[in-house]
Amino acid sequence: MENEGCYLNGSYVPFAQTAAQRKAANDPRPSLEERYGTRQHYVDTVSGAAKQLVSDRLLLQEDADRLVKAAQTTDLGPAVK
Repeated sequence: MENEGCYLNGSYVPFAQTAAQRKAANDPRPSLEERYGTRQHYVDTVSGAAKQLVSDRLLLQEDADRLVKAAQTTDLGPAVK
């Protein structure tokens, strides 16, 4: 409808697991493997971002804790060990 926002609609395009998959798909974005390499690097990245958001008073500590826990258990696929 005219003048109706699309704020209730959403989508995402997941990152490729590996550099080879990314190149095959012609995706210019770094793959999970290229971005993080290891699960620990991924968890550290999420933890650092959550800590900064809490410090900036943009995120509650309890929500930050939940996000870090999710990062520790989320399946990132075989490319990120």
